[in-house]
Parts: sequence; structure tokens; C-alpha cells
Amino acid sequence: TYTVTYDGNGNTSGTAPVDPSSPYTSGSNVTVLGQGTLLRTGYTFSGWNTAANGSGTPYSAGGTINNLTANTT
Repeated sequence: TYTVTYDGNGNTSGTAPVDPSSPYTSGSNVTVLGQGTLLRTGYTFSGWNTAANGSGTPYSAGGTINNLTANTT
């Protein structure tokens, strides 16, 4: 099984969402959650990325992670 974890990456208040369906079986298609209560002063939430610096795979809230084969943050 694999987990999907959300990280606020420098948020100034609020918390990242927690996926109630995680962990998932290998090969699952996962619906990406929204921003939860995350806030970061001076920023607008536009989605998630698998790398803190934005160089990884981008995902929009409500999008899908297809064929999950590893733990994903």
C-alpha cells in the first residue's frame, strides 16, 4: 500500500488536508484534495506539486493521480 500526504510547505496558518482514504493499494487512481485550511501570507493556492520548489509533478485540486505506485507527498 502507498500513502498520499499533503504538506503546507511554509504555510503561515491553517493545516494541510488529510486524505481519509490513504493508504491506497498499488495502482489506485487517487482524487487530489483541495487546500484544506492552508493559508500563506501573500500567496494564492493554485494546486499541489510533488516537489516543494515546484519542479515536480503538478496536480490541481480535484485532479487525479493515476496508477499510484509510490508514497506521494
